[in-house]
Amino acid sequence: MTPMIAGYATAWNIAAHDGEDDVIGAGSFLHLIASGTFAPKMLFEHDGEEIGRWLQFNEDAIGLLAVGRLDLCSIGGRRAFEMIEAGEITGLSRGANMVCLARRIPGTKSRFCKRVFHLGEISLARHPANPLAKLLSYCAGTA
Repeated sequence: MTPMIAGYATAWNIAAHDGEDDVIGAGSFLHLIASGTFAPKMLFEHDGEEIGRWLQFNEDAIGLLAVGRLDLCSIGGRRAFEMIEAGEITGLSRGANMVCLARRIPGTKSRFCKRVFHLGEISLARHPANPLAKLLSYCAGTA
């Protein structure tokens, strides 16, 4: 069994409620995706061991769509899979370690990021900081 998951790591033009409140613009990941070297870690709640591997990324009208495979040989991967099946994990969350070309949004503490240069991890999360960063589907079978 190789569980596959898909969801939005971030949605465009939404302030994430994570202390940084970054707003990510559409097109900001295109050059990373095109480079073939975009490989953020897959973590659970931004902590611990890797629980799988992100395999594919795509930008669409909503946000950065990520597709990955959970590693059931890891304790965290098994735990995450069980929590997805129980409906306890419903979102994805990009790591706070993002490096981007950004400008301050006047009157706020937020930045508008129009080009991302580095993102070290994307986590499965119970309460994503970006409310539209949702886990869309998972498949418990082989892929």
